[in-house]
Amino acid sequence: MKIVDVFHFQSGYTVLVGPIEGHEELIRGCNVGLFVDGKSFQFLEINGELLSDAKHPEGYRAITTKQHLDLTSNFVKQHFCQLKGIYEKKE
Repeated sequence: MKIVDVFHFQSGYTVLVGPIEGHEELIRGCNVGLFVDGKSFQFLEINGELLSDAKHPEGYRAITTKQHLDLTSNFVKQHFCQLKGIYEKKE
């Protein structure tokens, strides 16, 4: 997933927005690596995907995490930020 925007909510959730290539199904709880400009930055636990009644014209999707994340909207617009290795958590 290429991250094109990020939103932080008072509830503690952070929402990451962007296109997800090669993964059509709904994103559930999983673990990913966050990369900035091609370099490993942080590992994240994803809570799941937010659903919307309307499809984004560019195919963007929104996934959430409750993990602390030092990314801002301005930062992701100035750097190539990407999540890699989406896989479901083993229970």
